Amino acid sequence: MLRALLKTMRPRQWTKNAFVFASLVFDGKLFHPTEFLRTLAGFGLFCIISSTVYIFNDILDMEADRQHPVKRHRPIASGKLPVPLAVTAGVLLAAGTLAAGYCWPGSLRSSCWSTSA
Repeated sequence: MLRALLKTMRPRQWTKNAFVFASLVFDGKLFHPTEFLRTLAGFGLFCIISSTVYIFNDILDMEADRQHPVKRHRPIASGKLPVPLAVTAGVLLAAGTLAAGYCWPGSLRSSCWSTSA
């Protein structure tokens, strides 16, 4: 089932998210460790949130995909990935990604783990 979930997340599409590194290239900071690691984290979060969209899209399109000669082999449409598991994974991935993005150092909120008020 983990393989079916990973296939639904479409990691082959993640290469498109590499555009986030363009800002480092054009700013001349590609080889600055702090900026690179921050951008790498953004890339990872962007890959996960885009995978979440794929999961929910496949759930919504499940019936139409079952009628399609190629898409009927997708894990959700074929029944290899149960819908409740896909929904749970989608919700957890979305919540985790949004929380991580919100709490990431240097983001809108500098830290979610601060003990000072």
